[in-house]
Amino acid sequence: MRPVQKVLTTILWGLMVVAMVCVVGAGLWRRGAGAGNDSKATAADASADLPILATVPAFDLIDQDNRPVNLGTVSGKPWIADFVFTHCAGPCPIMTGKMASLRRRIPEDVRLVSFTVDPERDTPAVLKEYAGKLNGDEPRWRFVTGSKDTIYNLAAKMFLTAIPATADAPIIHDQHFVLVDGEGKVRGLYHSTDEEAMEALKRDAAALAGTTTPPAGK
Repeated sequence: MRPVQKVLTTILWGLMVVAMVCVVGAGLWRRGAGAGNDSKATAADASADLPILATVPAFDLIDQDNRPVNLGTVSGKPWIADFVFTHCAGPCPIMTGKMASLRRRIPEDVRLVSFTVDPERDTPAVLKEYAGKLNGDEPRWRFVTGSKDTIYNLAAKMFLTAIPATADAPIIHDQHFVLVDGEGKVRGLYHSTDEEAMEALKRDAAALAGTTTPPAGK
């Protein structure tokens, strides 16, 4: 090989080595720079994977303390909803117990909203007493009553079954929990008797709250 060719070959190899070092170094820098945001990025990815199933319609109701409950008061943070009633002798006590357990297993930024499907009997005072028995009388967990039409319309818009009592049949209501994001979008439905679904609810609620690790608890 001629001297000039040897020099050119050496220069080309040198440039290739420098380029490879720069590429590898840049990749390592990007990893290092993003290391502190890995959990947030993962949580964002997880929440982005949740479909938007519906939009919660506007509503105006009240809670156990006679405080207004509407989209404005529950927006900004994710929330979990269910539809129960205090005189229920069927699934409601189990669902409410599951909700109480969820309270300890999800991030504190996730709120809980229990709508009564028997608003005539479930006044704020009745809901207040009910919440107190469950140690659920706290700002994070709202027990909601008000217009029967509004509550049943909400259930329908969230893809839940809710049928008022008749002379021949008791109230029928769904046993699913509904996960709603901070913008009022329904992001998931989870059957309260399905343990795998309940575990998924904890993970999905944590993802919407910006973390992939639900709090440890029972």
